[in-house]
Amino acid sequence: MKREDRYAIIGVDLWNSDGVKKSCDVHVEGGKVASILETGTQEYTGSKILASGKVLMPGGVDPQVHLRTPGQPEKETPLSGCQAAVRGGVTALLTMPNTKPVIDSTEMVSLTREHLASAVSETGVDVAISAAITYGQKGKEAVDFQSLAKSGVAAFTDDGVGVVNNDLMRQAFAASAETGLPVLQHCEYPGHGGNFAQGPILAKIGGKPYPPEAESEMVARDLSLLSEFPGARYHVLHSSSAKTLELVARGKEEGLAVTCEVSPHHLFFNNCNIESSNTAFKMNPPLRSEEDRMALVSALKNGVCDFVATDHAPHQSEIKTKLASAAYGTTGLETSLRCLLTLLHRGDLDQSRLVQVFSTNAAKFLGLTSTEGLIEEGRPLRAVLVGKLDEPSMMTERDLASLSHNNCFLGSRLNGKIVSTFIEDRVFHYDN
Repeated sequence: MKREDRYAIIGVDLWNSDGVKKSCDVHVEGGKVASILETGTQEYTGSKILASGKVLMPGGVDPQVHLRTPGQPEKETPLSGCQAAVRGGVTALLTMPNTKPVIDSTEMVSLTREHLASAVSETGVDVAISAAITYGQKGKEAVDFQSLAKSGVAAFTDDGVGVVNNDLMRQAFAASAETGLPVLQHCEYPGHGGNFAQGPILAKIGGKPYPPEAESEMVARDLSLLSEFPGARYHVLHSSSAKTLELVARGKEEGLAVTCEVSPHHLFFNNCNIESSNTAFKMNPPLRSEEDRMALVSALKNGVCDFVATDHAPHQSEIKTKLASAAYGTTGLETSLRCLLTLLHRGDLDQSRLVQVFSTNAAKFLGLTSTEGLIEEGRPLRAVLVGKLDEPSMMTERDLASLSHNNCFLGSRLNGKIVSTFIEDRVFHYDN
């Protein structure tokens, strides 16, 4: 990384959520876009980044990331997590509260900010903080929503654990209506006893299936409760099944403030792709059928699914040794954009929709539209430069910056290469 007060990106194609501009010169001064001109219309004598044949788009906004801060530096540190974001072209993120201790009080919010401060200052990544819905994520007593909202948290979630109690969800929705902050739900009714969806890997290793109803039935319950609180915002984390998407679509049609996301691995893989030797494929929710995967891709394309979120979940290697007993989770910050570029190459997305689901929509969701999600004159430049859009190449550990390398895309051929990430006057170049 180097600091550049004045530079220009020359000959680049510019993608925004509202369209594409071919062959532009983007002049940057003091970290802001000074001008966007047709290439060659004005001579530039400062530092130049030659980018003909490459694409500049707004930096990603990832609303579900486990930075493991505070309390789990063996999995991820604030710096390694922010570096992983930058390596993947992500310039803003929302960190989850299932830390040690759980982020469930204003004191823990302050401590988390202290732990993050140095990495945020060094990398420029905008890290928003979510707080738990219940103390300790134990599902027994609601947190003090009002004080947490005043402390500046961006959302409430017991991510990793579904909130089963109806009264607690009502309290969360009432707080959402009062504060304007969204409630993010890990939709899973407990008791099913499964780790994998019905399919080849389950037949091979044995055990109970993790049924889609564990997810969809909680979504149905939540939408019923949500209808009691017109001002509340409800968000379904890492949707994995076609039935869930049907419920979300119906809720939107009924005027409920419901949104949902999908993780890159659920867009790219199905339960027939799981290799028993690759423990990164142990995630929650699990990969499901090809029909579910296709439904997720279609929902992302048509707007039922609002954006992509990685559920970046780093783990140390010693707890990811055997598939059946491994900890849940795969990393994803470094691979999300390349997964989307592969879907673009396949014809599943167009350029504008890719920008929307990678950046713009999540920026709106988190209230970051003054800085994130758009490249235009007068705004800070928070962007990613990509090349080789039509050239798939193998994802390797050289492409990872996370402390943990439990990434299910390793060995997969993905389109595009991340050439540089720009966060105002910080310029990160990568050897591709």
